[in-house]
Amino acid sequence: MYQALYRKWRPQNYEDVIGQNHITEVLKSEISSGKISHAYLFCGPRGTGKTTCAKILARAVNCENPVNGSPCGVCKSCKSILDGTATDIVEMDAASNNGVDDIRDIRDAVVYTPAELKYRVFIIDEVHMLSISAFNALLKTLEEPPAHVIFVLATTELQKIPATIMSRCQRFDFHRVTPMDIIKRLKTVCEGEKIDAETAALDLIARMAQGSFRDALNMLEFCAGSGDTITLDKASDLLGASPVDLLANICECIAEKRTADALKIIDNVYLSSRDIIVFWRELIAFLRDVMMTIATRGTYSSDSVIKHTADKFTVMKVMRILEEFTKTESDMNRLPSNSKLYAEMAVVKVCDPTLDTDPIALVNRIADLEEKLASGNFKKAVSAPAEKAEAVKTTEKEEKDKKTDDVSDLFKPFERYPTVEKTEGKLTLTSCKYWPEIIKKVQRQDTMLATFIRGAQGYTGSDGKFYVNCDNDFAVDYAKDIKRLPIVILAINQVCNTTYNDKSVVLRCVKDETEKTPLDNLIDRIGKEDNQ
Repeated sequence: MYQALYRKWRPQNYEDVIGQNHITEVLKSEISSGKISHAYLFCGPRGTGKTTCAKILARAVNCENPVNGSPCGVCKSCKSILDGTATDIVEMDAASNNGVDDIRDIRDAVVYTPAELKYRVFIIDEVHMLSISAFNALLKTLEEPPAHVIFVLATTELQKIPATIMSRCQRFDFHRVTPMDIIKRLKTVCEGEKIDAETAALDLIARMAQGSFRDALNMLEFCAGSGDTITLDKASDLLGASPVDLLANICECIAEKRTADALKIIDNVYLSSRDIIVFWRELIAFLRDVMMTIATRGTYSSDSVIKHTADKFTVMKVMRILEEFTKTESDMNRLPSNSKLYAEMAVVKVCDPTLDTDPIALVNRIADLEEKLASGNFKKAVSAPAEKAEAVKTTEKEEKDKKTDDVSDLFKPFERYPTVEKTEGKLTLTSCKYWPEIIKKVQRQDTMLATFIRGAQGYTGSDGKFYVNCDNDFAVDYAKDIKRLPIVILAINQVCNTTYNDKSVVLRCVKDETEKTPLDNLIDRIGKEDNQ
C-alpha cells in the first residue's frame, strides 16, 4: 500500500534526525549509559521530529543490541515495534482521548509488566489537549511510575501544560529546522523517489515549510503528483507562492512611494487566484529578511535580491512597515473575506506617510525632512491651483517668487559651519565646522538620537574637551544614556580624527536664542511668506 512521503521517509534512528542534535546526543548518551528517565516532555513546532524521536526512543530502550544509543533495527524487539505488533508500546492521541477516563485506563494498565519487551512505553501526542481532570489523574502515576514504564509526552503548545506536569518530566525543546537542512533532506528524498526537481523549487518549498519537515515533504509530494519535473514556476503555481522578484517589486514600489504600481501588483496577485493571506505572510517574511540585512550591514543574507531591496530602506522605515503589515495580517485572519481590502489599505498607508499619525511615524517624517534639508534636496511643495495662479502673475512677481523659492542659503550651515569663537570665563570655545557630518554619522546608527541632538552645536574647548551645547535638558539626558553616548563620541572621533572619550565629551544644556537651525530658518521663512 502506498505511504505518504513523510511516513515513508520517517527517520529510523537518531543519526537520521536532522537539526535536533542538542536532543539526540543527550538521548543517545542516556540510553547508552542506562540512565533513562521515567518521563520525557518533547515540545516544539509541528513537523520538527517530536513523535519521530519518541518512536525511536521506544525502540532504543527495548532494543536487544543498541548501537551508540540508537536501535539496531534488526532484532526481534525493533521489528515488532516497527511492524506495530508490539502491545507494550501504546500511542495515544490526546486530541481525541482527552478525558479523565482515558487517563484512568492508562493508570490501570501501567501496573502490568511488559508482555514481550523490557519497557512499556506510553506515547501521548498533543498532550496539551488533556482536560484539567485528566492531568490531575495523570500526576501521581507520572511522578512515580513502575520501573518498567516510560512516559513520552509530546506537545506543540508548552504554555498549556500545567507546571505540576512539567516538573515531573525531563524536558526537550525542539527547534525549527533551517531551510538548508530541509533542502538537503528533500534532495535525498528526490533521489530515492526518482523525483526530478529544480533546486530553486526545493528552495521555495523549504521557505514555505517554515521549519517543518513534514510540511516540506507534503508539499514536495503534492508538486510531484503530475510526474513532470518540478520547476520553480510549477511549484509557485501549485503552492500559491510568490516569486522573490514579485516581493522585491512591491517593496521597491513602497520605497519609491509608487502607490498605483503597488496596488496593481496586489490586484494581479488576487486575479491569479493566489491566496492574499499567503502572499502577505511571504511579504512580511521578505521584509523581515530585508530588516535583518540592513541591521547586520549585509551579513545576514547573501541573496542579491534582498540586498538590492535593503539599499532602498532604513531599519526604522522597515520596522514601521512591518508593524503596519503585521496588524494587517491580524485583520486578515479575523475577517478573511476582506483580505484584499486590508492589503490595499496597508499599502496605501505605507506609501503615503502623511496618512499615518502615529508619533513614531511623525518622528520619521521629521527625520526625513531634516535629511533633505541637510542634503539640499528640498523642493517647496506647491499645489496644482497655486501653480496655475503663478502662471498668470507678472514678470516682476515671478522674479520675486523665484527669489523667495531659492532657499539655498538655508543649507549653508549644513555644508560647513563658519568658525565662531566665544568665551566662557577663561574657557574659549571654537565651533566645530564638521558638526553636520557628525550628525549624519550618528543618524546612520540611531535616527532618534540624531533627531534630538540635531539642534545642538559642537565646540572644541581650549581645555582639550569637546562641548555639545543642546537647547533642552531632555536632549542632554537622552544623549547621555550609556548606550547612546558612545555613538556620539565615535562619530566625533571618526569625522574630526580625534580621540575623545566619555570624560572629554561634555553634553550640556545651553539655550542660545541667537543660534537657529536651518529648520528654524525655514519655519521663519514660511511664516514671513504667509504674512505677505
